[in-house]
Amino acid sequence: MTKSWHDMTALELGHLIGERALDPIDLAQYFLDRIKKQDPERRIYVRLTEERARNEAAAASVRAKNGTRRGPLDGVSISWKDLFDTAGVATEAGTKLFEGRIPTQDAECLQRATRAGLVCLGKTNMPDIAFSGIGVNPWTGTGPNPFDTETMRVPGGSSAGAALSVAQGLAAAGIGSDTAGSVRIPAAWCGITGLKTTHGLISLNGVVPLSYSQDTIGPLCKDVADANVLNAILSGRPAADLSGSSLKGVRILRATTQFDKLTDPAIMAQVKKGLELLKAAGAEIVEGPVPAFDDVIALSTKHGSPAAIEACMMYGDQIKANPGAMYEPIAQRILAAENYSAVGITALFDGLKTLEKAYLRETSGFDLVIGPTQPQQPPAIAPLLENLDAYLDATMMSISLTRLANLLRLCSTTLPCGKVAGLPVGMMLMSPAHTEGKLLRLSAAAEACLKCLNA
Repeated sequence: MTKSWHDMTALELGHLIGERALDPIDLAQYFLDRIKKQDPERRIYVRLTEERARNEAAAASVRAKNGTRRGPLDGVSISWKDLFDTAGVATEAGTKLFEGRIPTQDAECLQRATRAGLVCLGKTNMPDIAFSGIGVNPWTGTGPNPFDTETMRVPGGSSAGAALSVAQGLAAAGIGSDTAGSVRIPAAWCGITGLKTTHGLISLNGVVPLSYSQDTIGPLCKDVADANVLNAILSGRPAADLSGSSLKGVRILRATTQFDKLTDPAIMAQVKKGLELLKAAGAEIVEGPVPAFDDVIALSTKHGSPAAIEACMMYGDQIKANPGAMYEPIAQRILAAENYSAVGITALFDGLKTLEKAYLRETSGFDLVIGPTQPQQPPAIAPLLENLDAYLDATMMSISLTRLANLLRLCSTTLPCGKVAGLPVGMMLMSPAHTEGKLLRLSAAAEACLKCLNA
């Protein structure tokens, strides 16, 4: 049975374009038509870039016909989170604070993607300045999680629209950002693959910041191979060679610290099923603590999160000068950083550097550290909009495990690992900074093992 275009990976679509079995013009129009039909309220895409998409697709079509394609994804249509600057098109980062903000040039990573021939379909939904792990936005609406047709549940955030664009077949891939889990959270809850890159690997020039010390850019995709090639395009570095990837002899630490305390037993049991499959493929699985995980949470609990501190520094005065222009729970979280002392903030950033080294010592000898991506299933949307405490609790729950990789400057993937009660479970793989090549190879091998859980 032939797959529909929206069910294909980006690389599969790129292959068809290369074989001249698919015209990029037809592909772009196909996605644009699906978006208009399935997302009429613009809860996934806040705006389309139709003219740009058609022009880029037309240029890619010419290259495909004359044999001058720029790479394996030349002519493939993808989405972009609404914090990546797009020349002449509003980039508002999900907040009324930036309503009507129109950049004059593309973000650097978007420029790289355009030079590689990727087609920009439009800008995807997100919470105010990306400061939420659940993805709720009262201004633009919230696209519901596609795995529950009875209860409207959160998609995860802050790259909410990016994940939904892929999960709902409205783009071949989505580009998002991850400051405390904002690629991996929605990828896990929407049943797709996400890559959190090392801080600084992909340029943040032209990206609306939340935290200049924590923000990272990463793709949300149908599989690891797509994440690999997109990471190469966005970073300007060679793609990892995924051929022959294997778990034989690979040492994996299933971290018990934080993960065992916070994770729903049913979700943990599902992740352990996945780990048994990795073990059957030749991996050695060891369970044990990672003290740096406890220590980094204690440090940020005492002295504040880098994201809140840096967001307050950048936007605090603007928030206070424009009451009501930012969703109140997010504004409160940011402005709360005014209460932190200079001594405490200094202790935070100095302590983070110390704990980065401690983590490397504690996990030396292991190729991967693994745990669930999310400790709980996605909560229903309505109660979060009705109760501030419920909203804040859900927000902190959503980032409780993913933020470990950001605070300790790791790179990380999330892979689909089956379902619990019909809702997706994500397995999170973590690796030291700047080891994306190894991480992606091992993630590809793990992905192959987990396929039976995701059938």
